[in-house]
This record gives sequence, C-alpha cells and structure tokens, in this order.
Amino acid sequence: RPGLRGRRAVAEATEAQERRSAQRAALERVLSGSKRLARSRPKAAEWSSRRDPALAGELVDELVKREGWALDISLGSLAATWPEIVGPQVADHCAPEAFAEGELTVRADSAAWATQIRLLAGQLLTALERALGEGLVSEIKVLGPAGPKRRGRHITRR
Repeated sequence: RPGLRGRRAVAEATEAQERRSAQRAALERVLSGSKRLARSRPKAAEWSSRRDPALAGELVDELVKREGWALDISLGSLAATWPEIVGPQVADHCAPEAFAEGELTVRADSAAWATQIRLLAGQLLTALERALGEGLVSEIKVLGPAGPKRRGRHITRR
C-alpha cells in the first residue's frame, strides 16, 4: 500500500490531468465554434460579411450567446449591482451568498434583518427580475448571521 505521500502524489497527478483535460475540452469547444478555423473555403458573401467592420459590443454579445455565458454574466453583475437592485439600506444589511437552480441565497447581518428581508422577498424578486431578466431567480432563501465556528468539545464524566 502506498504511504500518505504516495497517495497525495497520485491524487495531485489525477487532479492535474483532469484540469488539463477540461482545459483541452474547453479549448476545443471554443475552437470548434470559430468560423475562422473552418476547413472549407468560405463563399464570397460570407467572406465579405466577416471582413466588414463590426462593433465590439455586437461581437461580444455574439460570443456570449454562442458560448452560453449569459447566465454567468447576469449572476456576476448581480454582486456588482446589488445595492442598486435592492436599495442601499437593504444592501447595507444583507448580501447575496450563493445561487443554485433558481434559488438565490442571501445572508443578513442580524436576525431582525433576516426577518425583514423574508417579508420583502416578493418585492426583491420583482426587482431582481427587472435587473437580471425574468425567470432567472425564482426563489430567495434568507439566512441569518453566521454564528461563531465551534470546535468539537466533548464533555465526559469523570
């Protein structure tokens, strides 16, 4: 049986190989979608449209649409625009913590604010729909403040 160092080395090598393979797959996906790498010669109409100048924003929008990054970008903008979406007073007392399968998890800095945010959940969903698009966030889960980390103390009888 390999020792602890041997198992760690095997685990690290496996992780590195998985990362490389994921990077290769991502690169292949990007390259397979690229029109410039097509093997057949483009027709004259296609060639001229590709050579014509285009606005950078249009190119970025096309890339985002082709790669399926719209959700990631919307969620990334959520953290940056949180105070504008929910208002400065609410933003001072809570922040988005996680997002999974349509459920946005928000952490409040006190139990009172957690209760208040639960009461405002409908209004917050409406504001999020306006800012991010309809159907992206379907539910808000509100958590209270995180308590201190507890160490595993065991009480034993003597």
